[in-house]
Order: sequence, then structure tokens, then C-alpha cells
Amino acid sequence: MAMILLPVASRLLGPASFGRYNLATTVMFFTMLADDLGLNMWVTREIARERERAQRYFAYTVGLKAALIPLSLLFVAIYLQIGGYDAETVRTVWIFTLYAMLCSFRDLAIALFRAFEQMEWESLALSIEKVLTTAAGVVVLLLGGGLTGLAWAFVAAAAASLLFCLRPLFGKFVRPDLAFSLREFLPMLRGAVVFGISVFLTTVYSHIDMLMLSWLKGPEYWGFFAAAHKLIDLTNFIPTVLMIATFPALSRISRRPAGDLNHLFTRGFKWLLLLAIPLVPGVALLARPVILGFYGAAYAPSIPALQILGGTAAVLFLNIFAAGVFGATNNQGKLVIIQIGGLILSTALNYLLIPPFAHVGSSISSLVTESLVLTATLILAYSRIVRLTEKRFILDGLFAAIVMSAFLYGLRGWPVFAVVGIGATLYFAILFALKTITWQEIWQFKRVKAA
Repeated sequence: MAMILLPVASRLLGPASFGRYNLATTVMFFTMLADDLGLNMWVTREIARERERAQRYFAYTVGLKAALIPLSLLFVAIYLQIGGYDAETVRTVWIFTLYAMLCSFRDLAIALFRAFEQMEWESLALSIEKVLTTAAGVVVLLLGGGLTGLAWAFVAAAAASLLFCLRPLFGKFVRPDLAFSLREFLPMLRGAVVFGISVFLTTVYSHIDMLMLSWLKGPEYWGFFAAAHKLIDLTNFIPTVLMIATFPALSRISRRPAGDLNHLFTRGFKWLLLLAIPLVPGVALLARPVILGFYGAAYAPSIPALQILGGTAAVLFLNIFAAGVFGATNNQGKLVIIQIGGLILSTALNYLLIPPFAHVGSSISSLVTESLVLTATLILAYSRIVRLTEKRFILDGLFAAIVMSAFLYGLRGWPVFAVVGIGATLYFAILFALKTITWQEIWQFKRVKAA
């Protein structure tokens, strides 16, 4: 759906308004965090372990989220007051704040779907939202609704998605309920706040580049950076889906002998690394035709940013999954220390690199920060939590990517989709030929997750 909406929005809005749109969505992420504080992830873990307590956790979580809404609104008001943005930006941010509120409660329903490992409801809910957002957004933009109309399309789609979630939620898992109790809220917050801090820090150092660009450069630079970053965001669904699908199983397995956890971790790490490795050369070689074909010549300055962010995307494949492992094994507090370091580093690098290099400087900062965070995370995970049960796949993946890159270089000038298809086919054919991956192993991985 993003492959349809983004080209239309970027071309009809132009770099400046497209930049405002992406700034508003960045603020939206922080608004959702203020109304969640890690509760959704905590609910998934706790209910996955004790499903009989689902009703109690649901009722008090709804009450706590309702109580946190004023905090979220205060956060937005203070940020906009400090930022001194133009009227269109302020209006768009407030509309996306409403969108964030709806998504926060929708995501609570999704947290229960995940805890009961019935993710099909999540898939349907999110598909409904994305299809409606794309359809309504394109129509509104073509009719001249501009940035404000596009923002309201997001709100309407989120409301429809939330309403869809209520039927399976109340029909299969819990009853409608709402409960307030400071005695209950405090232990919930103590359990959830580490998740919240971890997600907050990850969000900050992942999005501080856009915020600092909005302070140090004009809206057109927000648009150039957002054009590249949005394409990278499209790849994040792969590690996110794997982390979501394995999180309940990891939570349960963490109480068993270490070998079970090591086996499941190795499988997930292996698949994600093998998918991440070809991203780096692939994006570097195809960035120009992708940007020009997707967004148009007005976004040509986004090309070097995308080439750098291809490396960031590859690193995020492993960072997202590793964060889930830390949370599932009650080690999220250890991850927070690393993320604080990532935030400090990202802020410093953006401050130094944005003035001379604008959006390209933000891309460099993102790659360096995510790479160092991953290095520290894996060192800590390997020393305290899990072990890899095999390692040969790393060299096999690098070899396959080198061969693929040579072929892609020779196919310069071919249509992008043809080049991507040929490259992907060649890469995975080599992995199957080397027996790095097999159909039997894929089936075993599915059985481990379901066990």
C-alpha cells in the first residue's frame, strides 16, 4: 500500500509539504509512546505466560491508557510551542495526534491477539487500515485535499481498524471492561516502564534525525530525507513480523533449558541476517533508478541518503529481533543502557553532520548509531542470554551477496523490478545450492515456533 501512496503523496505535495507530513508522523510515534509506556508489549508477555489473567490485565490497561491521554496531549502542546512551526505543520501534527490515540487502543487489542498467538486478526486489522488509508489518501490528494485531507484519511482508517478489532477481541478473548486503581496501576507501570523506556529510546535515536533536521534545516530537506527513509521503513516489516511471531514462544521458552532458547534465537537470527546481507549492495546499486522512478526528479537529492540508509536497514533487521529477545527473557533493562548510549551518540552526530551535509549527514548518523548499538547488543546477548548454535551461514550469505552484486552491476539500465527479481532469485538459489537453507529447516522452524 505504501508503494502506491508514497509516490502519489510525494509528487502532489512536493518536498516541503511531504516533509511536514513526515515530521507529523514522527511526532505521532512519540505521542503513541506517551499513551502506552510499554504497556502493550508487557501485556503480550504476561498474558502469553498466564492467559487466565487476560481479563484483569485488559481492564486495567484500558483504564491506565485512558488516564495517560492528558500526558500525551501535554507532550504535543509543549513540543509545538517549543518548535515554533508554521500553521500547516501544527494543524497536521494535531490531526496525527488523534490518529495516535486511536492506534494506541487498537494496538492493545493487537497485543492480546499476539498473546494468544492468533495473529490473523492483527493481519486483517492492519490490512484494513492500510487499504483504506491508501484508497482515501489517493482520492483526497487527487481532489486537492492537500496535507490536511491526507491526515484525516489516516484518522478515518485507524477508526475503522479499531472498530474491526473490537468484534474478535470481545467475542473470543475478553469482555468489555474498564478499571481504575492506583494500586493496580503502579505494579503494571513498574513492569511496563522498562519496555516503554526501551521503545522510547529506540524511537528517539531512530527519529531524532528528522526532528533535528526540522530544527536545523528547511522543510525541503525534511522531504528529501523522508523520501529515502520511507523506502527503508518498508523493509522493517520483515524483522518486525518475525519478532512479533516469535515473541510469545520466546517468552515461554525462556523458562525452559537454555538449549531451546538458543535454537530458536539462532533460527531467527539466521533468517534475518540472510535477508539483510543483500540489502546493502542491492540498495546501493539501485538507489538512483528507485528514487527517480518512485518519487521523480525533484527528489534526486535523496539518492545518496538512500544508498547510506540501505546499510541502516540491514542493521535494523537484527536490532529489532534482538530487542524482542531481550524483552522476552526479562532482560530489557540491560538493553536500555545500550539505547541511552545510542541516543547520546545519534544526537551528537546529527548536531555535527546536519549543518554541513543536511539530510545526508542524518543518514550517516543513523548508520553509525544503529551499527554500534547492534554491536553492543549482540556482545551483551551472547555473553548473558543466548548463543548461536551455528555460524557457517554468515560466510555463505556474504558469498551469495558478492555473486549477486556482480550480476546486478552488469544489469545496470534494466528495469528495476526485473533486476530485483533476478538478483533475489540468484541469491537464494546459491543459498539453497550451498544447503545454507533447506525446505526441511524452514518446516522445523515453523514447528519450533508453534511448540
